Amino acid sequence: MVAIRLGIEERAGSLILSRHRRFIFFKTIKTGGTSCEIVLSRFCGPKDVITYLPPPDERLRRSLGGRPEQNNRDAFHRRLAGRLLGWERGKQKRRFDHNISAIELRAQIPEQEWHSFLKFTVARNPFDRAISKYFHDRHHHASLEIVPGSQPSKDDINEYLQTLPDRDLTNWHIYADDKVSLVDRIMRYENLSEEIASLLRSLGIAEEIALPRAKGAWRTNREPYRSIIGTELRRKIEAVASNEFELMCYKW
Repeated sequence: MVAIRLGIEERAGSLILSRHRRFIFFKTIKTGGTSCEIVLSRFCGPKDVITYLPPPDERLRRSLGGRPEQNNRDAFHRRLAGRLLGWERGKQKRRFDHNISAIELRAQIPEQEWHSFLKFTVARNPFDRAISKYFHDRHHHASLEIVPGSQPSKDDINEYLQTLPDRDLTNWHIYADDKVSLVDRIMRYENLSEEIASLLRSLGIAEEIALPRAKGAWRTNREPYRSIIGTELRRKIEAVASNEFELMCYKW
């Protein structure tokens, strides 16, 4: 297989900004973020900002009683979001772009809200996340599947992931600056159901929840990442995601 950069991107950095519950959720990529968005949207108010989900995920969100994208999309919603966030008149047409980061959002909302709202996100072992990224891209691009229904080889996975830009192999830029996390709480993907239940309780929500499995079926190879990732790719991921490894104490 000749690995090529296919330009397949998810909507990185989506968010929920809830004035009703006083929290900001930054969605990271391949960490169960879509499932968290769906759950969290159920507890939002009509004036909260909820960003885009692709149509299949939006249908799932609606079916589970979550609020759809709101206060974010067309000109009316952009103006409403500006008023809700206290922007000056000249800035009211600004919107929450799908790839907004914590650094960018901090500059757009009132300082009091940034410091008083609970800010949180999800982290995942970067090695395991990289494998999930491959299967996400494979699902969305037929050229990554040489024979329909076939299982990719380990060389296929390593070659493709080596072609990705560094930014695709880390989530650090979404919720941190160069060296420091900008959020108050980071949930671990590896224990996500318990983590989000605990977080909801801290927000005064005692309801029992079950995380929907929004995209988990795409990964067909469930071998441990240690048996898939080669030496060269391991070194690349360790270098690119070094801040995440240090902060979250992830190991090979």
